[in-house]
This record gives sequence, structure tokens and C-alpha cells, in this order.
Amino acid sequence: MDVRALKMADACAISGYTRDQMRALLRDLPSFKSEQDTGRNRIFTRAELLTIAVIAFMEQRYGIKRSAIGAIVEQLHAVIQSPRVVDRLACLVIVTGESSVSYSRLNETVNEGLVLPLAPIFDRVDTYLGAKTSEKQIEIAFGPSVLRSS
Repeated sequence: MDVRALKMADACAISGYTRDQMRALLRDLPSFKSEQDTGRNRIFTRAELLTIAVIAFMEQRYGIKRSAIGAIVEQLHAVIQSPRVVDRLACLVIVTGESSVSYSRLNETVNEGLVLPLAPIFDRVDTYLGAKTSEKQIEIAFGPSVLRSS
């Protein structure tokens, strides 16, 4: 299996951000700064792409400010990066006032916080990376065949 480098274009495609918006995100959230070059040469891990997808969802869907996200981004990345069993009911419970991020299941009782289901975000990233085929377009394995006239 070929492993390709995940670059700025991939992060933009996953998040829906333009390059300028992505550069601003990387600049505003210091935990995304790395020793490597920024801009076109920036290489992302799959966990970073998932974190960016969650951040984009929080900003675009719920209007959460980047300063609030900045307070939890390290915890968010750590929770996403942790190994877990695949679960279609996985979600994140985020309490920005307490800077708390936890991994949970959708059917568990949550007292407080923003509950983000992870299945649609994981599906979007997996489909983009080719780990899962889109249900809208499935490749059918019809090979070439000979048609005979009758």
C-alpha cells in the first residue's frame, strides 16, 4: 500500500478552508506549529487531518471561536490520536470553559458540553484518503468483454 504525504491541499480539502484560511488556522493554533517548513512543504499526519476536520466542523457548524478552540486543541489532538476500537457511535464531548475534551459514545449520558459525533468526520477523512469508498460512487468490477452482434 502506498503511503503518500498529506499536504496543505489535503488539509484544505478535508476542512473546506482556503489556503489562506488554513495558514491562519495553523498560525492561530500554536500546537500545529512544527519544526518542519510551513506552507506548501507542511506535512500532516492523519490524526492532524482529523483534528483539523473537527476544528472546521466546530467553527463552521457551531460558530465556536478559534480562541476557545485554542484552549482545547492539544487535548483534542491527544484524544483523536489515542488508539481506540472502531465505534460507529463514537463522539467527542467538549467543554470549552473547563478546557475538557473526552471520547465517549453517543448513547452515554452527558451532563454538559458540546457533543460531536465522529462518524461523519471519520467517514469524510477515510473517503478522501481512499480507505473507504463513497457510497455515492462505487466502482463496479466489470472488466472488458466482447459484444457479439446477433
